[in-house]
Amino acid sequence: MKIAKSCQENSSTVLHVLIIVVCVFAGSGVKAQKKGWTSLFNGKDLTGWDTYLRATNIIGYVDDPNLPYEPPIGLNNDPLNVFTISNGILRISGEAWGAMTTKKSYSNYHIRFETKWGEQKYFPKDTALRDAGLLFHCTGPFDFASKCWMRSLEMQVEESNIGDYYDVYGGAPEFQVSDGIGTLHEKVPQYDAFAPLKRGLWRVHRSGNFESPHGEWTRSELVARQADVVFIVNGFVVNRLYNIFRQDLNRQVTSGKLQFQSEGAEHYFRMIEIRPLHFSSGTPKLMSRDSVVRITNEETNIEIVNEGDAVEIIAVEILGKNIDHIKVKLPEFPLVLKKGKKTNLSVSLKPGAGVKGPLALRLETVSGPVQDFEIQLIVP
Repeated sequence: MKIAKSCQENSSTVLHVLIIVVCVFAGSGVKAQKKGWTSLFNGKDLTGWDTYLRATNIIGYVDDPNLPYEPPIGLNNDPLNVFTISNGILRISGEAWGAMTTKKSYSNYHIRFETKWGEQKYFPKDTALRDAGLLFHCTGPFDFASKCWMRSLEMQVEESNIGDYYDVYGGAPEFQVSDGIGTLHEKVPQYDAFAPLKRGLWRVHRSGNFESPHGEWTRSELVARQADVVFIVNGFVVNRLYNIFRQDLNRQVTSGKLQFQSEGAEHYFRMIEIRPLHFSSGTPKLMSRDSVVRITNEETNIEIVNEGDAVEIIAVEILGKNIDHIKVKLPEFPLVLKKGKKTNLSVSLKPGAGVKGPLALRLETVSGPVQDFEIQLIVP
């Protein structure tokens, strides 16, 4: 979704150096996250959800005061069949703009969902990238923004841009950003874990494109931890929000409802699951033989062993620019590493990759990235 701005205002022989990397997680350590997944979509109907659709004569993101009044389609009224379910798959047509909204509010949670694009697109976005989104920490009326969405923050779900951030008046996070280039070759602030923090941004581009090809399912995840949030796409961290703050309320934003948008493009869901975050004491101790790895077109294996308490890993993060030119074979996440167990990652460059340093790789848990564990990636 794009809310208008006016509305928001060495490199040589370093492989196999046999350096032992010991990693301890943030705080006192975190044991394996309890499973506890709850499905928010039962595959049959929209139990647990409300739907809201705006008037069909409103076009785009800004309400035109010269339009004659037309009542909204409204709450839990769907004559256009925007939200339909067949064979356990939820379809959102995108024909009318609005959202499906959880009846409950959530805080300190991990949500994951799988989507794929359909073919239909609707004016005024019939020539644009297919677009939708997950709105989180939603509060206020259903028609607060663009007459069809709640006050919120957005994890963008748009072709090639899943994991972008947009402000929907839900608060002002801090981001680590540097100058980047968007999908349409526009200049954008881009999440960059090497960069300093900045506040007051209405859009932040994801660090890399890790989506599945068109017509295939992409798994997206969001971890909301107090006033911080992490976006994950197909097992890769792509964006981070820190210290979300509402100045008008003089407080942090940590909770709210969830919305999935209808925004002009047909798309499908086959899974929407959520679980609460649980933190407990424990000291996982991960060890890797190599702290620096040279990456080429040939696969290089990175082995990581846990010699401490059990820990759950939920994603990998590659730090740097053009990181989607790096190929990483991932295990299935979430991955619980018990004491004495190991996992392997293989890294290589994609053909024709134009990657420059600095680059690094780290692991993610529900409590955040691993502290003092970072494997440098060297490109010849």
